[in-house]
Amino acid sequence: MYLVFDIGGTVIKYGYLNEQGEIIDKDEFISELTDLDIFIDTLSKIYFESKYEIKGIALSCPGVINTKTGVIKTIVAYPYLEGICLTKMLSKACNGIKVTIENDAKCAGLAEMWCGNGVNYKDAVVIVLGTGIGGVVIKDKKIHHGANLFAGEISNVIVDYDESQCKIVTWSDIASTKALCKRVARVLGIDNINGREIFELVKQKDKKVTQVLSSFCFDIAIQLYNLQYMYDPEIICIGGGISRQEILIDMINDAVMSIYNQTSQLLIPKVVGCKHYNEANLIGALYHHIMAK
Repeated sequence: MYLVFDIGGTVIKYGYLNEQGEIIDKDEFISELTDLDIFIDTLSKIYFESKYEIKGIALSCPGVINTKTGVIKTIVAYPYLEGICLTKMLSKACNGIKVTIENDAKCAGLAEMWCGNGVNYKDAVVIVLGTGIGGVVIKDKKIHHGANLFAGEISNVIVDYDESQCKIVTWSDIASTKALCKRVARVLGIDNINGREIFELVKQKDKKVTQVLSSFCFDIAIQLYNLQYMYDPEIICIGGGISRQEILIDMINDAVMSIYNQTSQLLIPKVVGCKHYNEANLIGALYHHIMAK
């Protein structure tokens, strides 16, 4: 059995998984880990109190991560982890057990390639829509990290320049889940709205909200074409909480076809939703752990 942690900004999930990626048991807790010592103590306590025989510990974590050294180069949610070799420290606290770490979005991508909707493909791009936009470039079933570990950081892709505000506009600014909520709230003249409420209004055939969602999906489709031409993947998988809504994937594919028909593109990106949702990071972190040498 393997112990796998999904380190989120507010909640830390952990599960006990077998070698096939099946989650046998899982739990979570609100993160109130205010410094490095408390962080290590909390995770190691879960390891020592486990009723299972643990073969290894796998971590899914936000930030820019050097998976070979185990060092987190950049992380916002837990600034005290920046520059720390977390794998070495946690391993030492847990009797020298093997510990591995990978970026959370990268883990979500690996989950799809191991036992999700990308299992029959070698080359893929996996996109995770959330507060930002996570991205994973996969070649020959392996993550392409890039020279500076920034391959797939598509939140930062520049899509426009707002001259009136002298501001660069990124893909995350217009096409993250957070951006969708802002766009809908602005059209409805309200302060805020969440994703679930948006799709409920779409189901009720609210014309204003449906139009915003359609525009949102078109913005995504444009960037999917850009990714297709840059990496030429066999498949593009869309994940994140809102990807559970089947209408989202349908509308993205409608937008893809609209662009194809209007502009005579050379090919059509193959776009599907992800199979794994909240459990993707756990599953992908384990796959990385198993494959790590």
